[in-house]
Amino acid sequence: MAQAAISRLSGLAGKARSTIEPSYKFAEKHVVDQYHKTMQANKDYVVQDEAAANKLFKQWFFTKMSRIPKTVDASHKEWAELKGQWAKRSDLHLAEVGTQLLFVGEVYAWFCVGEVIGRGGSLSGYNI
Repeated sequence: MAQAAISRLSGLAGKARSTIEPSYKFAEKHVVDQYHKTMQANKDYVVQDEAAANKLFKQWFFTKMSRIPKTVDASHKEWAELKGQWAKRSDLHLAEVGTQLLFVGEVYAWFCVGEVIGRGGSLSGYNI
């Protein structure tokens, strides 16, 4: 019985391999060709020096870190503008208020979507 099952499975595996192999070879050829074309087109951006390549992550990281003060300054300016608008809230047009409320609603909706996805698609709670 087990021998028959093994024989049947090996036959199915052979058929699957013979069916999939031509597609795999076709896809592999195109993927490899596309890889070589992409690398050839962007060869100027490939770092050949090993020491320079090892420094790339640190350069990227500290470049991002150097942008933090500018971002903080921009957020302070944005907060000051928001406080100024709140102080003059009686002068706001209905269209501006509607746009801001729509934005708040959209942020809340995306938060809810993220929560549902985090729960595995369950609306009632987390599976524990």
